[in-house]
Amino acid sequence: MFDLPKKMFALPTYRESVDQAVSAGNLRAVAANTTDPEVLLGLADLARTGDSVRRELSQMAVKARLEYSPMVAVLVVMLDGIDEQSIGELVRRDPDNALGYYLQGALLHLSDRESEAIVAFRKAAHCSDLRLYESTTGPALFKALDALKLAGADRLCALSWMASRLSNFSSLVLQPINSALSDLAQNDDIGTRQEIPALLLVLAGHLFATNIRNRWFAKSALESAVFGMKARIVGTGKSQEANGYPALTQTPVGVMLRWPRIEAGMEQEMSAFRLAQHLPERIHQAFALSDPSPKCAAYLGEMNVSLHGSAKPCFEKARGKAIATAKGLIDAALTDPDGLLGPYLNGLPTAAQLADGRLQAPHQTFVKKLMRERQDILKAAGACQAAMNELWDLGANDLGRRNIGRMMEISMGLHRYAAEHENIYPDSIDVLFANGYLKPPLKPRSLLTGRHYVYVAAGEKRPLKLRDSSRFVVLYDDNVSQGGYYECVMANWTGSGIKADELKEQLRKRGKLVP
Repeated sequence: MFDLPKKMFALPTYRESVDQAVSAGNLRAVAANTTDPEVLLGLADLARTGDSVRRELSQMAVKARLEYSPMVAVLVVMLDGIDEQSIGELVRRDPDNALGYYLQGALLHLSDRESEAIVAFRKAAHCSDLRLYESTTGPALFKALDALKLAGADRLCALSWMASRLSNFSSLVLQPINSALSDLAQNDDIGTRQEIPALLLVLAGHLFATNIRNRWFAKSALESAVFGMKARIVGTGKSQEANGYPALTQTPVGVMLRWPRIEAGMEQEMSAFRLAQHLPERIHQAFALSDPSPKCAAYLGEMNVSLHGSAKPCFEKARGKAIATAKGLIDAALTDPDGLLGPYLNGLPTAAQLADGRLQAPHQTFVKKLMRERQDILKAAGACQAAMNELWDLGANDLGRRNIGRMMEISMGLHRYAAEHENIYPDSIDVLFANGYLKPPLKPRSLLTGRHYVYVAAGEKRPLKLRDSSRFVVLYDDNVSQGGYYECVMANWTGSGIKADELKEQLRKRGKLVP
């Protein structure tokens, strides 16, 4: 569920020696023995999520090189979290960077301040570009790793950890901006509805010109602008114009539309594109897989299952295979850690300048070069992914997995009914069985407790905005977990978990009985 304010997930390194290297005390000690601004910036980059040492090191880096001031503000939102304060600081330090205004717009949208959100998104569209500064922070990170004397497996682990953290920001924060803008297209004001496709096109261009990860999200924004929004502006009597946004250049969008095989392999998990896209995360996960400690295994959902009978030895055999393929991927990557992870940390090649002075987003990327030259790495990553898929499939009989699967099946019936009844949920789950939306032997009971699931959306209208549907609980299991969460399904068709106090407050606001 996309929500703001957000504290970024504190991703573990999965390696004790790297933990020690990036500890606050060690980063301070190394910083005290250097005057190199790049090293200081790289050390700030390596600080753990929420650690105050990032601010200390950032101040040292900016003092040594003033031009780093906007860059450290970007690092804070990417690696620590997004709230009103961090966004405000980014906008203050970097007023022509679209990133700050996009985050501001998303935060305002999620706070139900839609008119202010539109203003922020307009400001983003008027910015020349969206800057993550990876062409500067990437090389600085490598210099910091040199200063920390990290080599071999430690260096590979640290690089894959950092690339995975940056990927998390793209997936969890930048990708959903498309949804926020699409939500705003449901505004009653015709002018606003007409404006959203242009804003989405600008977003697509901005994202496309940042890095390889964000090009997948740029494609989604482009599709929303060209196809998803079309029905919402039909019949308004006005043509869709660019509304004067300077960032809506034909170049980045045109390059995207001409990107060879942009569609190829997008939905195929084992394709070269998919394997390359997730290579840093796959390498980082391999360190968790190859570490026998329960602490690392706890982070891998594929490992956290409870099986009995003949399923258990089959699972253990597959587990051994997954560990072996993980070690194989690490061994293959150790041949050139910098060469493999650099393409994900250093941004895009230098943009070409057109005759009219505009910059053209490069078609080729460092990652595409990697795909051509290191087929062995992609093969090792594919073997690792296949082994993890086998583990996941063998864990299908885990009681917890089966329980959420049953809830999702009921959710599908509820949403099929709502789709045929003006988006109104049925008065009871029994209606679904009576009308063929669900069929025996399915039972609306928890596999964990035997009690009926709690259906709380009876007679309510399904929220249409993604912002609202991702928060709206439809059905939940009243078996509270050790962490104080209820398993539930949301109005956006997803399975999730919600804290007991949050569920109680939501049901109170909806006028439902409090459990």
